[in-house]
Amino acid sequence: MHEKKLAGKTALITGASKGLGKAMALSLAEAGAQIALVSRDQAKLEGVAGEIRERGGKADVFRADVSREADVSALEKEVSSLFGKIQILINNAGVNVRKPITDFTLDEWNYVLGTNLTAAFLLCRAFVPH
Repeated sequence: MHEKKLAGKTALITGASKGLGKAMALSLAEAGAQIALVSRDQAKLEGVAGEIRERGGKADVFRADVSREADVSALEKEVSSLFGKIQILINNAGVNVRKPITDFTLDEWNYVLGTNLTAAFLLCRAFVPH
């Protein structure tokens, strides 16, 4: 994207420390959006933020476990105080446990559901009003 069509917009991306989340963060920053990078991995988030800044973009890092209501509530307050309203929300955080379902523990099942499903609900509830 050569034009800065997203200038003045803010995107919050969960799971932004690697993979698709990182790729979306870099692309949206290139399009002019300022980026709120969210993940549990502070060091990897700092690396992504550094790449965005090196390319002339604006990015800030927010470490959070998005499956926890308290973390999402704190995230909403922190992001809002820094950026104001969020126009783009990308619920990208996700995990998996690669084993037969008969070998899953209930804790593993709840971990997957918490990250892949509950987190999207919590983030939408917190940020859609923006």
